[in-house]
Amino acid sequence: MEPKKTPLYQKHVENNAHIVDFSGWALPIEYTSILKETKAVRTTCGLFDASHMGEIIIKGVQALDFLQALTPNDISKTKPGQLQYNVFLNEKAGIIDDLMVYNLGGSFLCVVNASNINKVYTHLCRAKLEGKYVKPDNVEIVDESPEISLLSLQGPASSKIISEIFGKDINNIKYMHFVQLNFKNKNIILSRSGYTGEDGFELYCPNGVAVSLWDAILEKGKKYNLCLCGLGSRDVLRIEAGYPLYGHEINDCTNPLEASLNWVVKFKKDFIAKDKLESAQIKRLRMGFVMSDRAIARQGYSVYSNNKIIGEVTSGTFSPNLDKFIGMAYIDKELSKPGAEVTIKIRDKFYKAQTSDFNFIKSRTKKGA
Repeated sequence: MEPKKTPLYQKHVENNAHIVDFSGWALPIEYTSILKETKAVRTTCGLFDASHMGEIIIKGVQALDFLQALTPNDISKTKPGQLQYNVFLNEKAGIIDDLMVYNLGGSFLCVVNASNINKVYTHLCRAKLEGKYVKPDNVEIVDESPEISLLSLQGPASSKIISEIFGKDINNIKYMHFVQLNFKNKNIILSRSGYTGEDGFELYCPNGVAVSLWDAILEKGKKYNLCLCGLGSRDVLRIEAGYPLYGHEINDCTNPLEASLNWVVKFKKDFIAKDKLESAQIKRLRMGFVMSDRAIARQGYSVYSNNKIIGEVTSGTFSPNLDKFIGMAYIDKELSKPGAEVTIKIRDKFYKAQTSDFNFIKSRTKKGA
């Protein structure tokens, strides 16, 4: 089956992007160089097409109750104009997907991973029809993914570019907050967020104005050395920031406690599989590592200590901003301490590494004015 194309596909072609099939979408892996694009986001700014992501709206008089029952984080703590990182859990406390929940005031926008749109939508519809958590007539679930494009502008200069486009003091928007603005007579959401660990913005807009918004950002970004960025740099940036990725650090068989996402789990509220997490025997933990030898440890490679396997790599890369080879892995709980000397088997050779906290680069997200 031919991969789907975002409304910005032709822009990628015009800019000579190296396009690959990612979760059934034709998306740029890089434009010039993954390393160059990764550095640009940390020094100036980078523009990403993330229109493959899913946008599902939950509305109705029991929309909040419905989402509260299906997620461990406490959405009731958010106010309209705020967003929150959360996860959808299955009945065994495994992670169906991680997501961002936007409080729209009476309804909620759930932004999910492209590969999980259908799975999440089916899960939500099934939960609604079962009527276990809310009355079915009190909740409406709408998949708006086909109509919405998502642009992500990340880096130190991003606020200047956004301010020039919208003529507003963007610095008043705090991290993990959003506003609704008008662009080309269309309503868009401007969110101070991203998955890079940098200050940045995510812009949700109708497909019909995506190209115009892309062009406007490029035009204003010229004097700030804006760089077009692909999936490759996006992955390096999220590893540098220590952020998990579905299919790597988290999946349907991984619970949030072993994934070191304890801060997402609020045991004071009720939610699906709460009892499973309360009684869970955690045997492994997600943590970071830095290679002592020069080599990239990729997903699936085994981690050793004293000639015994103690874990498995979930993500690995070269960080041009640190000039180090870094990654994340699941390590046996009793051995999961930063600073431990380990070895990682890469093909048929063993390479030295040291365990670490997984936020390799200190977050530079802004709290706002």
